[in-house]
Amino acid sequence: MKLKVSIIGASGYTGGELLRLLLFHPNVEVNQVTSESYTGKFVYKIHPNLRKSTMLKFSSANELQPCDLLYLCLPHNRSQNKIDEFKKLAPKIIDLSADFRLKDANEYERWYGHKHARPDLLNEFVYGIPELHREEMKKANYISSAGCNATASIVGL
Repeated sequence: MKLKVSIIGASGYTGGELLRLLLFHPNVEVNQVTSESYTGKFVYKIHPNLRKSTMLKFSSANELQPCDLLYLCLPHNRSQNKIDEFKKLAPKIIDLSADFRLKDANEYERWYGHKHARPDLLNEFVYGIPELHREEMKKANYISSAGCNATASIVGL
């Protein structure tokens, strides 16, 4: 049985690369991808490298159907403001922004320059570096993807 996956914010670089990887994963079925700017357009029009790989069209996030796993590929500070809506769509969420990377709301404000909209959820997200949190990630419902600089530094150490 394939995992039914959707991607919110699939028109950007991160969402496009994630989609490219997932389209060729043997255990994944990509159901929907969203873009508010490109709703109704074929994905390959925005990501020409996916021509002949998919006939998916972008939909609005408001049109999303429930799925097994929801990826959030939104700009920083967007996921935290809509997380309750997203949690209704899927039992598992992976956020690729920085919104849930830090456990401490004060540290979040220090590093990002504004208060976190949902500090009550910070501890629900597992920091997504398997080298550090593999067992926690296996059981987690919510994962916050690590950034590229942090990953390079931590894995290198």
